[in-house]
Amino acid sequence: MDENTIAASLLHDVLEDSEVTEEDLEKNFGEEITNLVKGVTKLNRGFSYVSREEAEVENYRRLFIAMAQDVRVIIIKLADRLHNMRTLKYQYRDKKETIARETLEIFAPIANRLGINRIQTELEDLSLFFLDPGAYCNIQRGIERVKEAQEKQVEEAKQELEARLKKAGIEAEIQSRFKHIYSIYNKLNRQKISLEDLPDLIALRVITREVEECYAVLGMVHTLWKPVEGRFKDYIAVPKSNMYQSLHTTVIGPRGAPMEVQIRTWDMHQVAEYGVAAHWRYKEGKTGESDDKFDERMSWLRQILEWQQDLRSTQEFMESLKISLFDDEVYVFTPKGDLKKLPQGSTPIDFAYLIHTEVGNNCVGAKVNRQMVPLSYELKSGDIVEIITSRASSGPSVDWLKIARTPGARNKIRAFLRKKNQDLNREKGREALEKELEKYSLTPEEKALVTKNLSQFREENQLREEEELYIAIGEGRYSARQVANKVIPYTIRRRLQKKKKESSAVTREEERIVVQGASGLAVKLARCCTPVPGDQIVAFVTKGKGITIHRVDCPNLTRLSQDGERFLEAEWEEREGDKYNAGVVIEALDRPKLLADVSNAISSFQVGIKSVRASTVGNEARIYLILEVKNRQELDDVFREVKKIANVRSVRRGGAFALR
Repeated sequence: MDENTIAASLLHDVLEDSEVTEEDLEKNFGEEITNLVKGVTKLNRGFSYVSREEAEVENYRRLFIAMAQDVRVIIIKLADRLHNMRTLKYQYRDKKETIARETLEIFAPIANRLGINRIQTELEDLSLFFLDPGAYCNIQRGIERVKEAQEKQVEEAKQELEARLKKAGIEAEIQSRFKHIYSIYNKLNRQKISLEDLPDLIALRVITREVEECYAVLGMVHTLWKPVEGRFKDYIAVPKSNMYQSLHTTVIGPRGAPMEVQIRTWDMHQVAEYGVAAHWRYKEGKTGESDDKFDERMSWLRQILEWQQDLRSTQEFMESLKISLFDDEVYVFTPKGDLKKLPQGSTPIDFAYLIHTEVGNNCVGAKVNRQMVPLSYELKSGDIVEIITSRASSGPSVDWLKIARTPGARNKIRAFLRKKNQDLNREKGREALEKELEKYSLTPEEKALVTKNLSQFREENQLREEEELYIAIGEGRYSARQVANKVIPYTIRRRLQKKKKESSAVTREEERIVVQGASGLAVKLARCCTPVPGDQIVAFVTKGKGITIHRVDCPNLTRLSQDGERFLEAEWEEREGDKYNAGVVIEALDRPKLLADVSNAISSFQVGIKSVRASTVGNEARIYLILEVKNRQELDDVFREVKKIANVRSVRRGGAFALR
């Protein structure tokens, strides 16, 4: 890399972990280095967020914006993360897992999208080592077991191919490489095969000078050994999204075993190994890659920045980010023969919006390979896709959000639905907020304070006009109760709570849950997921049994979601001193005093154990508990402590049914 990138790398933690200011940094090292350091600096001081998840998402947003302005930011970040992973063994167990999972889900895919294979493969292997050390070591031992035989086969193949290349007068270097451990792990799990049966465990790599020579070498390879049908890919003619180019073919090698051969030029090899990091070599004039080609490689980043501005929740942002980062793709064609790339699992709806927003909004049907297909059809590489449109179309429906796979399509569908329902949502939101504020019988002075707080709330949430706030409430992005809790001081809200207690005696569960902005409704907490304050919750209207409160990640919601009209918004009421039942499941390798150690760890937090049941099968132990906790934070603290106990493999939320 260039000097400024190396300087910024050495300074990358200065703003985050010391008292040095941006002004100090700019004075000593200049604006460019300061901007690079700012790009990799997390938000720590002077910022507060509702949850740790929101803070993490905001850090990702900042990182991607900085990356769009200067891609060297992410190269520094990836180098930093690689160093963190190489020294991760010194961290606590729960932190190891958190960092390794984030690396596998976010940073390794970013390295892949940027084409930096050297960093991607090491990040993936190290993540697997900390997340599933047993599987990692098994694969490592398996490679050692078959390595000698595989290497002998490849060496024989290499000698045969070298002789053929020399005879044809083609100068090329032949290398061999073993598939990296995480890639083997994925393939074994996906295909349910043994290590010995992997056709590309070890591969020959032929590196030539010219593109024409790549295809000439391919012909020689297929002449020497029989190709395996359906195992040829031409990434030179159709590069991957990260601009990776190579010919891949699988053949039956010298000893009758499958063997992969990759063929590429030296320029392609540089891009395959270093991706965008090779761009600075290009800028120095060592090859002729244009800025246009570099911009093409970064187009996916601009797409992320376009749709992320309109996503309303941290969950939506992270889901969409992960879809955009993973590189599994299908290649489909328009009726005119134009090639289009989409993520694996995409549907005709995604294809329609990729062509143009209006094509998507007016879509009424689709043909694939000249046959009518449902809009939920999963596209496959090689499909010819034709979208049928109509001006009379009523536009996309909410159901399309379940079918669309790409963030771009979902974003455009949401934008259409928002615009369509804007007037209705504006009035609905206005009525809900006015009704909520009327509950408090505010004095003129209090009304003035609330009006001021409302303006501040709008400013903090980038809602320029009152109308935008009403629309946001009507759409469900905020509930009227949430807004009221933010803008009405607690002392005023406390006044209303006291009145309620004096006027009516409601059950504990009714007091602590607010449904659709109303409290005091007859509700009960679901036994299947045992929600506690701090969990995101949703209310479900149960026929004949009132309203049940579930966690939003409750497994039963998948079954219940078939009737969406019976779901209502719900949130926790602010209360002190209440205790809540939380189901917990602990899985561990059995040993003496395991249950006693678990009980002692929980008791150290003054958390009560209401009931417990333990079972063992072989050397596998499972402990079911019902704990009395104040909130999600207290439960998370207990989880962290229990995970430190020897032999404990996992701690997760459970229901109360296991203890009946």
